[in-house]
Amino acid sequence: MSQFIGNGAEFVARAPLPRSYSRDVVRFSTAGLPDSRRVELWEGHNARTLVGLDCHTLIDFSLEATELNLQLPRVQFAHVSGTAHVVERTQRNIDTTPADSVVVYFNLHGDAFFYHKNGCEMLRPGQAILYDADQPFMRGFAHGLREVALKIPRAIYKELSGGNSQGQLKVFDFHASPAANSHANALAGLMKDAFTTPSEDREHLEMAALDLFRVLLQGNSDGGLGHFTAARSFILQRLRDPQLSAVQVAAAIGISDRHLSRIFALHGMSVARFILTERLKAARQALTQQDTRRRTVGELAAGLGFSSHAHFSRAYKEHFGVGPLQDRRAAEGLVP
Repeated sequence: MSQFIGNGAEFVARAPLPRSYSRDVVRFSTAGLPDSRRVELWEGHNARTLVGLDCHTLIDFSLEATELNLQLPRVQFAHVSGTAHVVERTQRNIDTTPADSVVVYFNLHGDAFFYHKNGCEMLRPGQAILYDADQPFMRGFAHGLREVALKIPRAIYKELSGGNSQGQLKVFDFHASPAANSHANALAGLMKDAFTTPSEDREHLEMAALDLFRVLLQGNSDGGLGHFTAARSFILQRLRDPQLSAVQVAAAIGISDRHLSRIFALHGMSVARFILTERLKAARQALTQQDTRRRTVGELAAGLGFSSHAHFSRAYKEHFGVGPLQDRRAAEGLVP
């Protein structure tokens, strides 16, 4: 349950973090707050930690919303969920709490509208929008929302965009579909994972996010970290495809297979070895989990793209030092 500490005329909500969250993650929730104060306190939290906004709810609706904030050395991640409401960044908000940043909102759930000075954009789950946080806008979520947001200081954005300090509105897809942008998809996944599996190397996490963002803006990646992250994300989503190959991965992220091979070599592996290793890790997890133990080893191998049971068993033993059946029996407590 949330605890509330009086701070002058305000309440400050402090909820204990689940053990899976890092101490660096700040969590704010309206759960348990007085209904009459929820909007006010939600606005106050966002003004302090992300972007100052005015929030409006429908008549007789009480705002239920939660935000997780992760401050990296230079940029900020946020994970936001809530019931139906509308937010507005007015000129008064901008004058009172200037952001000096651009923000990318990745829509994970629920349709939304984004009203700005030049028109209105309708966003579906699997789409994202980039906008200058110091330009007025209004956003609405008729069926609630779940999203991740990336806030980038204007000076860093100028560097990444090749000299443009103003965040030009841009809408792009990031959902895992043929039309989606693989780098945007990887960036959304990287941010979501940051809240569920905290990274000890915050600088590396930030570098990966910024390199992916650079590719979205310019179509290139100087250091290759963005391409590597995008390729990794693409591979992990398609481990079950027996035709998965370096050529397919390279085409998906928009580079040549030779370039992709050079990028993976910098990380000490080949693309084929990375695919095999990830398939074996997924197989071991499936072999030892209660809900998948009824599936035969052959079924698990085929479901993870292995060409044959024999190939799978041989590769599994070479990698882990024991065969798949031995691992399963050990998990079931059948062997010492």
